[in-house]
Amino acid sequence: MTKHDYQVVARCTDPSHPGAATLIYTAHAASIQEATAKVQKLRIDKMTPGLYRITQVTQREPECTCAEPGLGGRCAGEQWCAKVEAAAAASPVPD
Repeated sequence: MTKHDYQVVARCTDPSHPGAATLIYTAHAASIQEATAKVQKLRIDKMTPGLYRITQVTQREPECTCAEPGLGGRCAGEQWCAKVEAAAAASPVPD
């Protein structure tokens, strides 16, 4: 089974928490579900329960052109689209 790199974004659920509002991890996995599970098990579960929630998982697309950036957008020659990271950081945590 082919594995890809995924960018996993987790948002803090407590705006008064003094830590980072957004955490971004990279996972090498066969699917979005596996990438999410890896980050959940290795990172998120070791923190205060419920403090961070995974809000976005994006597959790495290293050879892309970014005509219309946004969530899931791509930028030429970059590992990850910086505009995707910025949009993820700016978006509110869903209920």
